[in-house]
Amino acid sequence: MSKSQVEALIKTVETLVQELEQTKAGCRQQAELNRDVNQRCERLEQGMEEMKKTMGELLDTKLAFEARERQVRKLSKQL
Repeated sequence: MSKSQVEALIKTVETLVQELEQTKAGCRQQAELNRDVNQRCERLEQGMEEMKKTMGELLDTKLAFEARERQVRKLSKQL
């Protein structure tokens, strides 16, 4: 190989190393972003589960009150 070919090869390798470092940095940022998104999704899922539980409890309470109202109406008719 001639000196100019070696220099061109070295320059190409240096460019490839720089591109590799940039790609690695981009991958790290993407991985960080993905972790953040996953954590947010987990918190949202937990919140949804809590809301479902609360809604179920509220529905149970509503049904109990409605049953009590029906019972009161029946009793007041009997009086």
